[in-house]
Formats: sequence, C-alpha cells, structure tokens
Amino acid sequence: MTKKKVRYAILTGVILSCFLLVVLICMKDIHSKGMDVTDFMYASFGKHKINVFESEGEFYFFLPSFLGKEDLKLSHEAKKHEVNYLKSENIASVFVTTRSNSLDAILADKDYKETGKITVFDKDGNVDASLGLEYVKGRGNYSWNNWDKKPFKIKLEKSASVLGLGYGQDYAFISNASDATLIRNAIARDLEEAVEVPFAGDGRFVDLYINGDYMGNYYLCPSIEIGTGRVNITDIDISQSKVVSKLNGEALSPYETPLLKGWNIPDGTSDITGGYLVEREFGDRYELEYQYFKNGFITSSGEHYIVVSPQYCSKNEINYISQFFDEAEKEILGSESLGTIVDVDSFAKRYLVEEVIKNYDGGVSSCYYYKDSDSVDGKLYAGPGWDFDMSLGNYLEWMEYYNEDATGITRLYLSEHSSIYYKELAQNEVFINVVREYYRDKALPFMEYLLEEGIDAYEEELKASATMDSIRWKDMYMENGYVSGGHKEYEDLKEFIRERIEFLNKE
Repeated sequence: MTKKKVRYAILTGVILSCFLLVVLICMKDIHSKGMDVTDFMYASFGKHKINVFESEGEFYFFLPSFLGKEDLKLSHEAKKHEVNYLKSENIASVFVTTRSNSLDAILADKDYKETGKITVFDKDGNVDASLGLEYVKGRGNYSWNNWDKKPFKIKLEKSASVLGLGYGQDYAFISNASDATLIRNAIARDLEEAVEVPFAGDGRFVDLYINGDYMGNYYLCPSIEIGTGRVNITDIDISQSKVVSKLNGEALSPYETPLLKGWNIPDGTSDITGGYLVEREFGDRYELEYQYFKNGFITSSGEHYIVVSPQYCSKNEINYISQFFDEAEKEILGSESLGTIVDVDSFAKRYLVEEVIKNYDGGVSSCYYYKDSDSVDGKLYAGPGWDFDMSLGNYLEWMEYYNEDATGITRLYLSEHSSIYYKELAQNEVFINVVREYYRDKALPFMEYLLEEGIDAYEEELKASATMDSIRWKDMYMENGYVSGGHKEYEDLKEFIRERIEFLNKE
C-alpha cells in the first residue's frame, strides 16, 4: 500500500470515528429528552406516515381502511420489532400535519392556533381533499378539559366540501370520548334530518391522524356558520368585515352596556335586519367567557346570547338584534300570538329532537338561532343542534339526568341552567300539536328504524375503527368503566330507545 493510500485510509477512519461519535452524542441527547425506541418506529405511504403506538409493551400500527401491511414502508427501527397491525374498515381517514409537527402547544392551550395541512382520503383511498389549514386548534369546554381524547377545530385556507359535507371553511372533529357507542351525535343529526330541522347538520365518521399519530375514531362535522353550504341566510358579515379591516386597533373600541356588548364601528350595511347567527349560553359560562367573545347580549328575562355572526356587531346592529330577541321572547312567554315573530315549525322541530333523545345540553348550551334580513324573512328560527353525546341514557354522575330512566317529559328544563323558552312553549297547545305531528310522522318512524336495523348498521360500520380506538384510548375508557364500540353498549342504547319510544307514544 502506498503512503498516499495509507494516509487516505487513516483520514477515512478518522472521519468515520467522528461521525460515530456525533451519532452517539445525538443519541445520548435524544434519550435525555425522553425519546425512546418508539420515536423511530413508523410506517410510511406516499408522503404520509403512521407512528407506532405502544400499550403495555405491545406495539401497534393503526391503519386506515384502504391500506394493508404490504402497502407500507417500515422505518429501520420498526423492522426490528414485532408489531400488531390493525386495519379500519368502511370509513374515511384524515391526515393533519401541523407547522411545528407537534401538538404540544395546542394541547397546552385550547385557543392556541397553528397552521398546517390536511389530506382527506375516502374509505377506498381516493383523495377527497388536500388543502392548507389556516389553523388547527382545540375546541369544546367540558370535553376539552375532562377527557384525554380531545376534540379539535380546523379552518381551511379556502372553502371546500370535505366528504360532501357542504362548502365551508370551518370543521370540527368531535371526539365522542364520553360516548361508549361513539354514535349518539350521529343519531341525533340523522334524527334532525328525518324531522327536517332547517339546515340540519351532517357528519362523517373518520379515523384521524395528526402528525402521524393515530388519534382515534372521530366524527367530522361542518361548524355551524352562515354560508351557502351551512346556514344559508344573508351574510352581512361580508360587508361588515370590510369595514373592520380598514380600522386600526385603536379605532376598534368596544361598545358596552350592562346588558350587551358590541363595537363602536360604522354599520357594514344599510340593512341591519339580518342575517344574524346567535348561540344561547348559560349565564355562568357567559360571564366566564365574556372577555373572549366579541358580541353578546342578555334579554329581559335573563337569557344569555353570543352573536356568532357578524363577527363584529356595530352599535346599531347589537342594539337591533338584542331588541328583536326581546320582542320574540315576549311572544314565546306570552304565547298568545305565537307565530308572528317566532317560526313555530323550526322551534317545534328543534324541541322535538332534544326531547326525544333527552339531551342534557338541550336548551342549555350550544343552542343556535338565526334571523335573516326582513327583506327575505323577518322571523326568528331555531337552528341546527350541536353536542348530543350526553343524551339517550348517557349521562355523567354530576348531571341532573344521571339517575333518571328513559321516561319523563323534560321540556328541556331539568338542568339548573336551562332556557325558560321550551318550558313555556311546551304548555302552548298550538306549539305542542305541531310537535306531536312531527313526532308521529317523522321522528317515530326513524326511531323505530334504529331499533330494527339502524343501530346494528352503525355498529357494523364502526366495528374495526372502534377496536383501534378502544386500544388507543384504553386507559381513559377503563377509568370510566367501558370500552368504546363494545356490543353491550349498543344493546343498552337500544333498550333506552325502546323504553323512550314506549313512554313517548303514551304521551
């Protein structure tokens, strides 16, 4: 060997030794940060990856319905271990990637927003949507603060109809963490559709992956917002937003009285009669979150409302909509000329859905109302519902419904935070006759369908995904005494529905 080759060999050896030293230092640093072998175990397909999940010493890959083991490219570390492969069936899958490639900041603060990307596959693996995200963030109140399986909200960079749910930018991933069957939200929304609640929402079960981590079985829903694919009424927020965008921070000052909150800004439109999207909130939470929402008002009888749209109400607009609600409230509580301001049909349908499923949040929170421009229709409508997981016999120990069976007419007034509206409306003969008609012709046939085949169809659709979900969130479910998607839970749900129907038919 020549001297030149010897020097080259020595140099190569030195470089290799330095490289190995750097690797060892990095590995030491990795372990000092709490990383372990699972951080290097993943499978990839295309531009996406799925991280391994470890539970009680077992490794799992949770796969969407369109992938098999043979479709994956395993990381070097994953090849060295025995891994269980579980595959979903029948439902779509959603892959979200955050800008930081981490959920830490979002999980630490529900209101923290982070940009990212989203890819949606249908059950057969066809790309349904691939878009940028204006943000992904946490959502919910009790569900966010009390369950490990968190709900999320996303805003797309541009409007899209994801999985056929109607064009819009805002979507929610409902975790159904408190519902062992995972299907109560879906049942309620299907009941809304059967009863023909105006702008009734729809949803899709999906397997959700964020930054490669399998998050579980979720129910993807379009958020309740004004838009052609959502609550399709006049959108004065379009012109109002243009006004706000021209103002600097100092010019955007709040307009407040003891009973309302709006903004000292010019009207965005000459017609301030609509449309408005308003959410009922119970008093304690209204006061707690007052500093965070932009518009709100309290009616003469003490009902609390947050104006969702327009985002910024001018002084004239917040005064108008609060006074309009006061007039509607007089009609509801007086009950003599019901139907002049209040749309009886929509209120009857909204009440019927909540009453049939005995929804704890019915008339309490997440209760939406809307009003279009007077040039279109000047009445107040009860809008689509939201949050139905605490219904149909599924209640927590601290709830007033907890020890109650499937009987009883609630009038949406069993909670200490309930609205007074439906208690009064349920005693109005005109109103209750409309409710009975929709129950007989629309709601009852749907509930009978659930008993005959609907619940079984839900269970079969979700069986594979629910199995993966039950392993992913095993500890959380065990703490609450059930397994998600367990057959007994579906049978218990059927029994509650059967008893509920028998009772309501007599009433």
